[in-house]
Amino acid sequence: MASSPFSRIPAELWAIICDEVHNTPTLASLCRISSNSRLGAEALRILYHSVDLRDCPTRVVQSWSRTIMNNTSLAERVHALALRLPSPLRFEVSDATKIGCALGKCVNLKELRVFGELLEKTGTYQNDGIHGWLINDCSFRLTKFESFYFEDRNIERFWRNQTEIQLLAARTSSCLRDPEVLPQVIALRTDLLDFPEGRALQRISTRLEDRYIQRLARSTAVTLTTLYLSRDLVDRFSLGDAIAAVAKYFVDLIHLVIVEQKKCHVALNEKLSTTTLQKFSKLESLVLRMLNVASFEIDDVTHKMNTAAGVYGLGHDFMIACPTLQRAAVSAEVEEQVLASVVTRSQGGEIHEGSGTVVDFDASDMFWNQ
Repeated sequence: MASSPFSRIPAELWAIICDEVHNTPTLASLCRISSNSRLGAEALRILYHSVDLRDCPTRVVQSWSRTIMNNTSLAERVHALALRLPSPLRFEVSDATKIGCALGKCVNLKELRVFGELLEKTGTYQNDGIHGWLINDCSFRLTKFESFYFEDRNIERFWRNQTEIQLLAARTSSCLRDPEVLPQVIALRTDLLDFPEGRALQRISTRLEDRYIQRLARSTAVTLTTLYLSRDLVDRFSLGDAIAAVAKYFVDLIHLVIVEQKKCHVALNEKLSTTTLQKFSKLESLVLRMLNVASFEIDDVTHKMNTAAGVYGLGHDFMIACPTLQRAAVSAEVEEQVLASVVTRSQGGEIHEGSGTVVDFDASDMFWNQ
């Protein structure tokens, strides 16, 4: 019997083809129709390399868990996993046991994100997971861990076993008070004012508040290179004042991201001076997402955020005021209209701009993927 012409295609080419498939249903279809081919093998590798079950119903999570429990080779392929777990009162013991067994099989897991149920009133995750045994004794050694589910006291063994985590995202960072716990952490995302002292942190993501910036300055001013700030309330700290405070305390910062998270139906007028921006000695990228700003003034020039020219003009003025800047990304939403502009500087020093309405300004994703 003559072999299929597809069988002569090298595995490297199938890998390139599968790398261009960016949605899970298509990869799953390739696995089913080509289960015994090189194409199916490559699709399977990619499908199980990075698994995101956050928006999947419980039955799908359980199905994935059973597959992992019964197939060691698939379990060993899992590199990144994200999932959402139910509250303790609704978490059936049998379901939790399956998930725990599946996690134990993923011996090569490097990135784990675990979320609780989203609370609609506050927009935060229910952070009362008591099933620390799900991860406490797993043999994998993570490099990235995000937990908005487990209580710290229920995963103390996990904290001590994990010696290679470099990026930590959690509601609190109390586990870092012990210098022997998570010794490799250099990137931290947390929502509460409990930044650890004596840690050489390089990247931090937190809420935009004056006291947070001052606390950060006392503990990480020397080592910090990247700062992500999320503003939930508009009446405490203006964006202009925030940038000024960051410029005052972190002159050697390389990347600055400020993102408004909530639309409060107010029209604010922000101000900033070129003198302030010139305090940055190494700043290379500035990302600014605004939901409640009508205009932004740089010195005596006012940029209206409801026009493409105004959004671009703000990014352009950022670049002019700060010679080290290589990229300024600005997004503004005014009266349901979203405008965005990304301004860059070429190696020769020329400033270029590309406008659009689709720019990923999710601070948490930028922090995780950098």
